[in-house]
Amino acid sequence: MELTSPVILFASLVAAIVIEAAPFLLLGSLVAALFEAFVPEKAIERFIPGNPYLQVASGLFAGMLLPTCECGVVPVVRKFLARGVPPRAAIAYLFAAPVLNPVVLVSTWVAFRFEGEMVFWRALMVGATAAGLALAMAEARASDILKLPKGIAIGTSPSDPVHTPGCGCGHCSHDGKPGVVSILRHTGSEFLDMFRFLFIGAVLAAAFKTLIPPGMMQSFAASAPLSVGAMMLFAIVSSVCSEADAFVAAGFSALPTAAQLAFTAIGPMVDLKLIGMFFATFRNRVAVAFIVVPIVLIYLMAIIFHQAGVLP
Repeated sequence: MELTSPVILFASLVAAIVIEAAPFLLLGSLVAALFEAFVPEKAIERFIPGNPYLQVASGLFAGMLLPTCECGVVPVVRKFLARGVPPRAAIAYLFAAPVLNPVVLVSTWVAFRFEGEMVFWRALMVGATAAGLALAMAEARASDILKLPKGIAIGTSPSDPVHTPGCGCGHCSHDGKPGVVSILRHTGSEFLDMFRFLFIGAVLAAAFKTLIPPGMMQSFAASAPLSVGAMMLFAIVSSVCSEADAFVAAGFSALPTAAQLAFTAIGPMVDLKLIGMFFATFRNRVAVAFIVVPIVLIYLMAIIFHQAGVLP
């Protein structure tokens, strides 16, 4: 079998994406486990200001300091809202935390061959969308956007319907013992849980590059609106974790930069697993807004930035 065989090319692409991204996924899993073990539940609540704009800023800033992957951020935000954290801060954190944290920003920098501009534009697209959604909350109360079980009032700490003792999710410390074994167990559980999405994303990306005829790829590359839309759909369906999605996006170097950035921006905010969590956690109209608004904003920003020629 020749080295140029499609099978060899496919396997090489999958291996390259997984090998490059896996260390960042492992590091992100470790950081998340340490966060769950050592950061008190009220760590964010203490620093929430009263000014609406500062509340949004605090939510974005908390995303930089308290990294939470997209698979675990919804239950965390649900707890914040139920305990009385202002919706503006909680929603900003919901959409910013999976991207605006050191692990994801560094992984993006490495994936795009140390191009700082790529990190900047990804952070800007995600931060602007998160801030816009947070400001849209206006004077809404947590009870206006959150689905709560009967008998549970805002200001209490309800049991999380997604994470329960013994669930093995790795997103929370149920035993209350932040020992080395517990942290490693949570790290391993988180890593294995998210590795499947990395592998699926790598397989889909490799299959796309291997099987799509060159003429069709050129058609995508020649049309920014088409390539941006296609990559956003790919991000939503593949559900690759934010610690590794930049490596998948970087594999599509033939496509416009706008399409690659749109992939990395929309995936951590809207994907198949998040859509289900949104409808289970928030009122239906809010869940719809959390899906539709990021898609529209990211698409428009990607097209505008492409047309303006500001992307590298």
